[in-house]
Amino acid sequence: MTPKKLSSRLFILTIILCLFVSSQITPPRLLALPRLPNVTPEMETPGFWMKKIENPTRPLMTPETIHKMNEENVKRPDLRLCRIKDLKEDWSREEILSFLTEDWENFGRTHEAQYGKNGVLLEDFFWNKLKGNLNQESLQQRNWIFFALVVKRTDIRVFPTDEPSMSTPNNDAFDRFQHSSISVGSPVGIYYFSQDKKWAYTQTPFIRGWIRTHDLAVAKQKAEVVDYEETKNRLVVTGNSVTVFGDPSLRQQAFIAQMGDSFPLINASDGGKKVYGFHIILIPSNKDGEPLSLRKAYLRADEDVHQGFLPYTQENVARQAFKMLHHPYGWGDRLGGRDCSRFIMDVFRTFGILMPRNSKEQAWVGKDLGPAEKKPAQEKRKILDQSIPLATTLRLPGHIMLYLGRDEGMHYVIHSIWGIQKSGKGRSGLEKIGRVVVSDLSLGEKGPNGSLLDRITDIRIIGSTPEMQNK
Repeated sequence: MTPKKLSSRLFILTIILCLFVSSQITPPRLLALPRLPNVTPEMETPGFWMKKIENPTRPLMTPETIHKMNEENVKRPDLRLCRIKDLKEDWSREEILSFLTEDWENFGRTHEAQYGKNGVLLEDFFWNKLKGNLNQESLQQRNWIFFALVVKRTDIRVFPTDEPSMSTPNNDAFDRFQHSSISVGSPVGIYYFSQDKKWAYTQTPFIRGWIRTHDLAVAKQKAEVVDYEETKNRLVVTGNSVTVFGDPSLRQQAFIAQMGDSFPLINASDGGKKVYGFHIILIPSNKDGEPLSLRKAYLRADEDVHQGFLPYTQENVARQAFKMLHHPYGWGDRLGGRDCSRFIMDVFRTFGILMPRNSKEQAWVGKDLGPAEKKPAQEKRKILDQSIPLATTLRLPGHIMLYLGRDEGMHYVIHSIWGIQKSGKGRSGLEKIGRVVVSDLSLGEKGPNGSLLDRITDIRIIGSTPEMQNK
């Protein structure tokens, strides 16, 4: 791309970014609700499960092994992972149109009724306007993409609209247009912009979708984004959520970071916590609509953070998972909640392990212990007894869980779950749970779909094999 064209495009972006002002999302409070059946107070602590493990501090994988696994997984197209540094800069019109066609076929208008805000039926006017905002006619035969960093925790949407798509007028918990949230500092590639210029069609490290333009800081050069992402000395958020401040007096809240987020760390010799009582990190900025710049931000010295990724041990996995106990469920991270796959993703992010965003694809990461689908419950229990507690994921259609271990012959998991089907007196319904919980695998056994154990299809170890563990 010529300097003249680049300058012209950055000028247009500056105008776009000046049109908007960002806002902040406050994380929801943990929901302290009654425990589920067969769960004692002790079971809701990490120590209970660590005591059952012979050597919970033994590393399951070294940083080098994790890096190798990540590199192999990024190359697998079925996992939909992406390293932004490897994203090519020149895309044809046909390539981008194929992405848009896939989105429309999977999430666009169907023969089934779909409802928006306040239960209003989404009709022709909405769908025609949405198609127009996709702005497909603006695509050129060759399209040079931009690279950017996220400046505000924001949503990734299937289409360039805030309007939800729900299956029933009152089912506001599940929005088919909501992919996920994405964290401050996340790198993205921008294919092009919506007709109203309010949305950017982006590739993120784990999914493709539309992000609000004002939530992005566009770089002049790809190298700026890559250098930020590749910075080795990083501060990793290990708490459920932590507050990041814009000033060293720790009075001006910049944003809330959540577990697994990481940022370039400025060394203590340059003014770190050893001197001033706080950590200093670098965060992206698009102040006054300008292109990407970096500025300092601050975290209290006693915040739940770690310099670099945590060692991948069963003890650390337990501690990380239970920090999210009772966190509200949120489909696609709506309203600051976490769904089942986001829970798994955030746990493993703290160890530097890349996980896909979708539960089905997460179940393809790690060592498969053999087919579990359609096997009798007794056979599944035998497979679980060969797995590694706190390093094994269990999947059933539409859901994924982290295996905790066994107690008095029953197998337990920790997971973020919306609810379970129940039956009674000739009718069935949904019993809402709506948070991260500990449960045994008999949960749901009285419902029409059977128990969690009955429905498990995949059992995967992320780490060493049982044979390695016994050596």
